[in-house]
Amino acid sequence: MAQTQPRKRTEIRWPEKDTVYTINPDGSRNFLHPADVKGRWQIRKNVFWTILIGVYLLLPLITIKGAPAVHIDIPGRAATLFGFTFTNQDFYLTFFVVSAIGFSLFVATSLYGRVWCGFACPQTVFLEGVFRRIERWIEGSRAKRIRRNMGPWNFDKAWRKILKHAAFLGLSALIAHAFVAYFIPAKELGMAVFQSPSNHWAAFLWTLFWTGMLYFNYSWFREQTCLIICPYGRLQSALIDQDTKVIGYDDSRGEPRSKVNDDGGDCIDCHRCVQVCPTGVDIRNGLQMECVGCFNCIDACDDIMDKLGRPRGLIRYDSGRAFATGVRRKLLRPRFYLYVVLAILGLVVATTMMSRRTDFEAKVLRARGMPYQIEGEELRNLWTLRVQNKTRAEKTFFVSVAGDKGAPEDTRFVVAQEKLRAGPMSQAETPVFSYVTRDTYEEPFPIAFTVVDSASGTTKVVNFKFLGP
Repeated sequence: MAQTQPRKRTEIRWPEKDTVYTINPDGSRNFLHPADVKGRWQIRKNVFWTILIGVYLLLPLITIKGAPAVHIDIPGRAATLFGFTFTNQDFYLTFFVVSAIGFSLFVATSLYGRVWCGFACPQTVFLEGVFRRIERWIEGSRAKRIRRNMGPWNFDKAWRKILKHAAFLGLSALIAHAFVAYFIPAKELGMAVFQSPSNHWAAFLWTLFWTGMLYFNYSWFREQTCLIICPYGRLQSALIDQDTKVIGYDDSRGEPRSKVNDDGGDCIDCHRCVQVCPTGVDIRNGLQMECVGCFNCIDACDDIMDKLGRPRGLIRYDSGRAFATGVRRKLLRPRFYLYVVLAILGLVVATTMMSRRTDFEAKVLRARGMPYQIEGEELRNLWTLRVQNKTRAEKTFFVSVAGDKGAPEDTRFVVAQEKLRAGPMSQAETPVFSYVTRDTYEEPFPIAFTVVDSASGTTKVVNFKFLGP
């Protein structure tokens, strides 16, 4: 009888500090299969993720003052945010708002590390909170998924893969429609879904594009978005210091690693922290760029410690100073003050600029051609006064024009329409004529155009100059 050859044992590869675990030595992709984990941090994340997903999906459906709570109207060059309408004239406010948000993120990072990535980033929320959860429901645990993927194709493997990708594609389409609803009101988008794509080519193509991008991202690219595309991980080293709270491994307690019944550190080298990591990080190698602060390794290690009857906290959320010396971190430090000051400065400037914002804009345009005309013994200037209504209600404006103290006494003005009506998100204009006797004109002098909103009483004054020879 022929002897059975012993099966060759495949060497297991574990993450190393100087290499990316998701890339194999031969350059091929190493697909990760994070194991499921339970614990106090998972409960907190699930609650927070549920709230965020609910806000994302429901926000376009909520109406305030008859308009969507958030609506970006690209063709109309306007945006509605929680009852306030902003037009292209207000676009400069974006700089101050983005600056305030950016520096606020810097403050959070300097205090709590990559808490944004682990708790609030849409990539993490949908990938870990939705898609990978569905993958576990359909394909089973980490061990089953790996064993099935390494095995031959059969009916069990085929129907699970087909069902999973069908669910991924459907979810991607749902998220894409929710995203497009921020640009097209939900009611219009709902009606467009049941109509021919030829009636809404732009919306159809954008929805198709985002569905494909989301499906590609959540079904295949996954953690590579965080490792390759997102620059935040690379900024991390510049934003944190020894007093920043990060996820870390207590070397003094865990080393040397040993078996359960051997003398040594508390770490038994079970690799459970690696198995649950969504980016393939071994946190025992120290803080790395790939770590997104998901807290999975903390819950996994605490579970192992509970089973061994050892205290929790071998892997914990603490500052680098506490891990190294056991000394509590310093919350207030120069880096923190700098980021807070910059964040407050951006927020104050943004608030101030937004408080000065009015519901209409007034602009004066000089007529084309010659800047002035000579009509007998008079000089004439012609302007067009344009008023833009930035609200979703019809408004009435009163127009008046007056010369400055330096204007000749015989200066007269003719306003074609002293009362202007502008519809919602539209504009109205009127020509304005100004006359001066040639003998009294000496040099250009200022003219003040005054526009008054009849509803609120808000007044805008636009200054211009009368020109002559």
